[in-house]
Amino acid sequence: MIVRLSNAFSRKLVLVIALLVGGWLSFFGIRTAIARYDYESGTQIGLESAVHLEPDNFAYWFLLGRSQQGNLEQPDSALAEEYFRKAIALNPLATDAWLDLAVAYEMDGKNAEAREAYLRAKKSYPASASVSWVYGNYLLRQGELTQAYAELHHAIEADPHFAAQVFTLSFRTTPNIDEILAEVLPAKQSVYVDVVTELVNKKRLADAKIVWARLITLHPRLTIREVNPLVQELGIAGELPEARRIWDEGMATMNLPPLYTRRDSVVWDPSFESNINGYSFAWYFQPFAQGVTIALDKSEKRSGNQSLRLSFDGKHNPNLEAACTIGAVRSGTTYSFSGWVKTKDITTKYGIGFKLRSVEGGDPMVTTREVHGTNPWTLVDATWTAGPSTRTVQICVSREPSDNPEVRISGNAWVDDVNLIPKSAEDHKP
Repeated sequence: MIVRLSNAFSRKLVLVIALLVGGWLSFFGIRTAIARYDYESGTQIGLESAVHLEPDNFAYWFLLGRSQQGNLEQPDSALAEEYFRKAIALNPLATDAWLDLAVAYEMDGKNAEAREAYLRAKKSYPASASVSWVYGNYLLRQGELTQAYAELHHAIEADPHFAAQVFTLSFRTTPNIDEILAEVLPAKQSVYVDVVTELVNKKRLADAKIVWARLITLHPRLTIREVNPLVQELGIAGELPEARRIWDEGMATMNLPPLYTRRDSVVWDPSFESNINGYSFAWYFQPFAQGVTIALDKSEKRSGNQSLRLSFDGKHNPNLEAACTIGAVRSGTTYSFSGWVKTKDITTKYGIGFKLRSVEGGDPMVTTREVHGTNPWTLVDATWTAGPSTRTVQICVSREPSDNPEVRISGNAWVDDVNLIPKSAEDHKP
């Protein structure tokens, strides 16, 4: 229906009403905008102004409570609690407000009120990992370990990223790893990996090995980045046999090709089969160094599926350690070294050989003979003895530079089946 205004008075009346309504809407719009501006300032004065302008806005009261709770210049816990209660009155399901109120009560010594607020937070969001984490903390502080463990366990189940924090907190309260593993940590790969990482970062290697042992019982599928940190720290700490044991356990969880490794050899990957480069007991090499391209080659191999190829560009006279690996050895033990080299058109008499040295230092370095020219697979061997303080050997594929700086080397070489075996084991070979 169309309303027709028949006279000037009616039209003026409508105009006045429209102006009044517009003014009323403008007033509230401006007030809302000012309150929002004050709220976004984040200051105590601004937040107080915001709640004065819009007292029915939950967010303003909640942030004002947090601001007061952190006010070190004019602390007033009762006032912070009042603000949180006003926020909750506007939104009874506000989980964060219940949690903050609980913390305020607990800090104020109001334990019964704090417990009730924590439970209301749980009721408002029972699946929340954060609520279980905060409530579990509270229960630990109260000495209620059984309930605390249940809450912290739930926190990790809901969000595995809490694992390291929960472990650290629980260990401070009850330094019994077996109990924590049984009661608090879910038996999950990601949980145990995070805890091992946390322990490694804190240099708590004995504890890390305990959690690692539990991890392995889960038959996990690990990555090199999940295995190597613990192995590396054990190596730095001088626990080489333990480092190698854990390395072998970790590698066994991966889908690696057969490595053609002798049980008594200290070299983990003698035939360059693993495709792992640059980690702990694996080989380390750069793709290009001093005019030499270094890569794995499936077209040439003495055993397995591939070998290491060195291609010289004919423009350099490199002093090169092309690829290196380390192994754990027994002090004072004599070892037999063997490596196989194939060459094609390697110019100069300074070809491909090997170097063996103690990582700890103090022992003479052993340099093998070199292979140059064109040769089929050729055995290069030597004897090496670990000194009284030596626990780690480094083995490198090497090329010595020519005495004549004008000499340039070209051609290709391949390396395969590199082993270091204790003499006792070598002597007893059938």
